[in-house]
Amino acid sequence: MPTWVLIALVLIGGLITVKFLFAASIVTVFPITRGAMFHPSASVRVKTFLDRVSMNPGDLLVDIGCGDGRVLRGARRCYGVRALGFEVNPIAYLMARLRTFGMKGIEIRYSDFWKSALDEADVVFCYLFPDVMKRVADKLETELRPGARVVSCNFPLPGWKPLEVLHPDSSLHGDPIYLYRFPDACRSGSSERS
Repeated sequence: MPTWVLIALVLIGGLITVKFLFAASIVTVFPITRGAMFHPSASVRVKTFLDRVSMNPGDLLVDIGCGDGRVLRGARRCYGVRALGFEVNPIAYLMARLRTFGMKGIEIRYSDFWKSALDEADVVFCYLFPDVMKRVADKLETELRPGARVVSCNFPLPGWKPLEVLHPDSSLHGDPIYLYRFPDACRSGSSERS
């Protein structure tokens, strides 16, 4: 068998294996994500978020579905925040760990954010499917401390009133980014927590 045929077969086999692993990673977390797939936030969206949502060094940014960690890396570099990401997709988790390797101040957890308290977050970032947004809003409303900000890409928090809606300057990635401040934006309009 010619060498080029062997190389082609190895490459094709490798691509099929990667596709299979990617599909398997989606299927294994389906009960948690309800079908949401790992889809990295476009650079223009991350830049728009970082340009418009200033943070202080030491603030805690929590990304509840951090994918490859690009939002966490950008915020850490830009503002010196403490960055915490949750990811349940094993491939995305591994990518995030590799891309943040050696970066101080960033923690990536291979765990379900639904099972973690978000009460220490200064900023919560999410890019999730619309069918989980009501549940996210409920969780945030019961856990966030006053003054915490929430950033949601593409899909609003049901019943919450955004402080501002950003539109990245991009024809391909110009979908809205909703900015909220707790408790002013939430449905109850006030915090039951003190």
